[in-house]
Amino acid sequence: MEMSSARRSDEPNLSQGFGSITEDLRRVLRTELLRGTCSVTTVARLFSMHRRTLHRHLRMEGFAFRQVADAVRFEIACELLENTDMALSQVAAALQYSELSAFTRAFRRWSGQSPSAWRTSHSRVRRSRRLHKPRERNIHHRRHRLLERTFHVPKMRR
Repeated sequence: MEMSSARRSDEPNLSQGFGSITEDLRRVLRTELLRGTCSVTTVARLFSMHRRTLHRHLRMEGFAFRQVADAVRFEIACELLENTDMALSQVAAALQYSELSAFTRAFRRWSGQSPSAWRTSHSRVRRSRRLHKPRERNIHHRRHRLLERTFHVPKMRR
């Protein structure tokens, strides 16, 4: 049986030179991490190869699967922290962390600072919008307390 030299469209192109499988993996991981199906076996199947083969190709380029996956997680985390006002627990859940503390430890390992400190120094989200909602609530409670004292209105539940 004669083997075709044509490459299937879903196979990674390993002949492009240094780093090609790593770059392909990074693109796939950006999608798979947010879908929640990010295991080396699942990703290797997408490349139509066994997980050991994927590990071998990555090792030839000087990388490990976990190293590339962590780098992509860090990129996504930075984008979410910088460009949205999502709660840290939501960011952790989006990146498939079981708990906020696990995400915080990983983020501190990657960047050297906590996610909230990083967000404060890099945020593009309008801070006035983020600070405006709690301020309205505090004004409302102050008004209600003033009414309580003046007209003996029942206390508000918090």
